[in-house]
Amino acid sequence: MVLGIGGFSDGKAGGPFYEIEVNEGSVNMRHFTKVANQRAANGYRIAHVYSQDRNTIVVWERTSR
Repeated sequence: MVLGIGGFSDGKAGGPFYEIEVNEGSVNMRHFTKVANQRAANGYRIAHVYSQDRNTIVVWERTSR
Protein backbone atom coordinates (compact mmCIF):
# COMPACT_ATOMS: atom_id res chain seq x y z
CA MET A 1 0.00 0.00 0.00
CA VAL A 2 1.39 3.41 -0.94
CA LEU A 3 1.01 5.77 2.01
CA GLY A 4 1.95 8.98 0.32
CA ILE A 5 3.92 10.71 -2.33
CA GLY A 6 5.39 14.19 -2.42
CA GLY A 7 7.89 16.16 -4.44
CA PHE A 8 10.54 18.79 -3.88
CA SER A 9 13.33 20.59 -5.71
CA ASP A 10 16.34 22.66 -4.74
CA GLY A 11 14.46 25.83 -5.74
CA LYS A 12 16.70 26.65 -8.71
CA ALA A 13 15.40 26.82 -12.26
CA GLY A 14 16.45 23.64 -14.02
CA GLY A 15 17.67 22.12 -10.75
CA PRO A 16 16.99 18.55 -9.66
CA PHE A 17 13.45 17.47 -8.83
CA TYR A 18 12.65 14.54 -6.54
CA GLU A 19 9.51 12.62 -5.61
CA ILE A 20 9.23 10.48 -2.50
CA GLU A 21 7.00 7.41 -2.28
CA VAL A 22 6.36 5.62 1.02
CA ASN A 23 5.15 2.01 0.93
CA GLU A 24 3.74 0.37 4.05
CA GLY A 25 4.82 -3.20 4.70
CA SER A 26 6.51 -5.43 2.16
CA VAL A 27 6.87 -4.31 -1.44
CA ASN A 28 4.97 -6.15 -4.16
CA MET A 29 7.80 -6.64 -6.69
CA ARG A 30 5.45 -7.03 -9.67
CA HIS A 31 3.86 -3.66 -8.89
CA PHE A 32 7.22 -2.06 -8.07
CA THR A 33 8.70 -3.22 -11.39
CA LYS A 34 5.69 -1.86 -13.29
CA VAL A 35 5.94 1.52 -11.54
CA ALA A 36 9.74 1.67 -12.01
CA ASN A 37 9.36 1.01 -15.74
CA GLN A 38 6.63 3.68 -16.05
CA ARG A 39 8.75 6.21 -14.18
CA ALA A 40 11.81 5.42 -16.31
CA ALA A 41 9.72 6.02 -19.43
CA ASN A 42 8.69 9.39 -17.94
CA GLY A 43 12.24 10.53 -17.21
CA TYR A 44 12.78 9.36 -13.61
CA ARG A 45 15.41 7.16 -12.00
CA ILE A 46 15.66 5.66 -8.53
CA ALA A 47 17.88 7.98 -6.49
CA HIS A 48 17.60 6.24 -3.09
CA VAL A 49 15.74 3.41 -1.39
CA TYR A 50 15.39 3.24 2.39
CA SER A 51 13.74 0.71 4.65
CA GLN A 52 12.57 1.49 8.17
CA ASP A 53 10.13 -0.34 10.44
CA ARG A 54 8.87 -2.52 7.54
CA ASN A 55 8.19 0.57 5.41
CA THR A 56 10.01 1.24 2.17
CA ILE A 57 10.84 4.78 1.08
CA VAL A 58 11.76 5.29 -2.58
CA VAL A 59 13.21 8.60 -3.77
CA TRP A 60 12.77 9.19 -7.51
CA GLU A 61 14.87 11.80 -9.33
CA ARG A 62 13.62 13.44 -12.49
CA THR A 63 16.39 13.19 -15.08
CA SER A 64 14.60 14.95 -17.95
CA ARG A 65 12.05 17.73 -18.25
